[in-house]
Amino acid sequence: MARTVASTPALRAALGSVGLALGLVIALTGCTPAATPEPSVTPTASASTTASPTPTPVALPACDAIYSPALVTTLEADGREPQGDVSSPGAGGWGTLDPALETLLAAIDERVSCTWILPASESGSTTSVARLDEVNRTALLDALATAGYTATPIDGGELWTIAVEEEFITYTEAHLVSATFWVGSLYTFGDAQTLTLDAAALLLP
Repeated sequence: MARTVASTPALRAALGSVGLALGLVIALTGCTPAATPEPSVTPTASASTTASPTPTPVALPACDAIYSPALVTTLEADGREPQGDVSSPGAGGWGTLDPALETLLAAIDERVSCTWILPASESGSTTSVARLDEVNRTALLDALATAGYTATPIDGGELWTIAVEEEFITYTEAHLVSATFWVGSLYTFGDAQTLTLDAAALLLP
């Protein structure tokens, strides 16, 4: 015989409370916001490094461009004539008469020597320009100091000078030594410093 469960007000109230609780759970579950997906991160390409261009080495001047137009005008007004590059080991045509300096200069591959003469006289001049590396620059400075040249710091490097008076000849030499260039001048019966500084001003920044 089936058992009948009486429906009492207390039972109905209890069942109603359970139903309300279940309804709240369902409602709350349905209102739970969906998880927000993490935004995708697009990797930023690193800026490409542009290699700095290698600076083009300054070219050595030709003899027709070794001096400024103003100095060329002065030399020509004195009656002096350009001879070009007549340098030869042991035969002159260098911006020095010092044997050690001449040997150093002649051994440098990238160089030019430009000579001017005053016809029918003992006066002449030569300016030599040579590209230096650290080895021959060190050797040059040692040779200048050993030979008794006087050093003076100037813009762009050091200026080494000497004046020589001998029985039959008087001459001056001036050598500007920068980090990368040697500009040296020899002037018999004249001022070599004027030649060296003029040539250096056109060559050095």
